[in-house]
Amino acid sequence: MLTPLQGYEVSEEELSVDLDTFKAEVSSNGIVDRNRMNFFTQHKDKPEERLFVFYSMERNVGVKTMRQFINILEEKNITRGIIIWSDKMTSAAKKVGIVGDVVYLPQVIDAMRLQLVLEDFEEAFLLVNITHHQLVPKHEVLTPEEKTELLHR
Repeated sequence: MLTPLQGYEVSEEELSVDLDTFKAEVSSNGIVDRNRMNFFTQHKDKPEERLFVFYSMERNVGVKTMRQFINILEEKNITRGIIIWSDKMTSAAKKVGIVGDVVYLPQVIDAMRLQLVLEDFEEAFLLVNITHHQLVPKHEVLTPEEKTELLHR
């Protein structure tokens, strides 16, 4: 059974794995192999909308790592990606052709102009799922009518 997480499919087994099992799956000799944590998924309502989640092996993400990430997206013909980094992302990496929420890559992939939707997250911010915290109320998407009513209060 697949459970939607922000509309993307993730198996219930992956969501409920305990910490010891997870550590055994992604590490060897106590060293985490971040490549084992990379994964592809698709949107539950739009199977053609695929997503690649990439855990950077480099502590500091620079243009070289962004090229590696983007090359994987290009090879797999995926236009959405999330890169997760552990220490920092250089300003040069963040500026790799970004205009708004769309990334244009004329400098990175020669003679090619792809539109990608990319997001980046610092690993430390992902260690706790704040939407499941006991002090955070349940988040629900409002209908247009509910939005209008809320704005008029």
